[in-house]
Amino acid sequence: MTDISGTSLITCQIAPGGSSIRLVFEAADGRQATLTLPILCIQRLLMTPPHAATKAIRARHRDDTVRLVFPLGDWKLEQAARAGELILTLNTPDGFEVAFSVGHDTIAQMSRTAGSAAAPSNRSRPYVN
Repeated sequence: MTDISGTSLITCQIAPGGSSIRLVFEAADGRQATLTLPILCIQRLLMTPPHAATKAIRARHRDDTVRLVFPLGDWKLEQAARAGELILTLNTPDGFEVAFSVGHDTIAQMSRTAGSAAAPSNRSRPYVN
């Protein structure tokens, strides 16, 4: 196994057609190094840091209810190409963006949950689906 330690990200390059992404970074020895990954690997990689960070935070605080939380800056709800589905896009103020495919029933349930969460008697309970 080859272990490359990076110290800073220099740039990110997208392959023509979007099939892969190349990360160009400065290695610990001061030289430039690259890591090229197919888009499917990038998609899976994006899921890993938030999960790992939440596990680390829970271990540090010895509390399984603690989790990584980002402030919501903006959101957008759009009709998806497939009938019966919507795309919910959430953005943080610093530019992080993630999109989810959701059904109309799920959005309706979220709306009901948010409405009932506004009642004073429910403020101390978590809002769970």
